[in-house]
Amino acid sequence: MRIKCPPNIPVARYLVSQNIKLNTACGGRGNCAKCLVKVVKGDAPISTMSRIQLSKEQLDEGIRLACHLIPANEIEVEIC
Repeated sequence: MRIKCPPNIPVARYLVSQNIKLNTACGGRGNCAKCLVKVVKGDAPISTMSRIQLSKEQLDEGIRLACHLIPANEIEVEIC
């Protein structure tokens, strides 16, 4: 399932507000690395926590931590 996410709001917060289930075991601190999304459309900055928690291969594939992903423009994601 692909979901369009608006700019300037953490993707995890937006998904939860839309009643889309997302594992946020650490409460959005980025420690658990369970809120993975794949950016399929748009630009997604790589946060410091994503760099720490994810492999280079994951980052290259567009995988990000939803709790630390705050896009500047609308993006489209898939929940991993």
